[in-house]
This record gives sequence, C-alpha cells and structure tokens, in this order.
Amino acid sequence: METLAVFVLSEALDLADGDQELFLTLANLFMQESPKELAAARSALARQDARGLAEAAHKLKGSVLPICAPRLFERAQRLELLGRQGEFAEAASVCADVESCLAEVHAALRNAIAGGFPS
Repeated sequence: METLAVFVLSEALDLADGDQELFLTLANLFMQESPKELAAARSALARQDARGLAEAAHKLKGSVLPICAPRLFERAQRLELLGRQGEFAEAASVCADVESCLAEVHAALRNAIAGGFPS
C-alpha cells in the first residue's frame, strides 16, 4: 500500500504561486475552520443524517485542497461517499480516521510554520 504524505509543502506553495503569505493565510484559515467541518460531520453522523454528513465531508475535502494533504483528502472523500450512500457503520470508522489525519495535518502545519520556509 502506498504511503501518502501528511501534507506536501512544496505543492501547497506552488498552488499559492510561491506566495508564502498566501499559504500562511490559507493554512491558518484551514486550522480554524477544519475542526468546525469535522464537528459538523460528527454531528451529522450521530443524527444519521446522510446528506449532512456528505455535505460536511465535501466541505472538509475542499478545504484540504490548497493544503495538499493527500491522506486527509482521500479519507474526507471516502467519508463523503459513505454519507451519500447512507453507510453509517463504515462512516463512523472513516470519520475517526479523518479526525486522526486532521490532527496530523494540523501538527505538520504548525511545525512547518514554526520552522519557516526554505529560501
């Protein structure tokens, strides 16, 4: 099985056209908003609200794109699909994976921001 990176700084900077300030803005926004998106997904899952789960997972998946976090993107995409299918039993496990991946991405982003950027 292929191992995916937590997040790929070089790709994220490329998406921001090399603009470190833009990347920092996007990263900080992601770190503020993604816990809310995860909470919305968890809430929808608890209510067994398939549409709400799919929408929350879709929003999270979209917010991951500029961060270039492939594992989190893949897990959020899977959660969205399970929500659309109303597969709540599997979605609970995937939602836990999303939460774990999200914590890893947040930690990696904090480390990257604290460490500065290569010249």
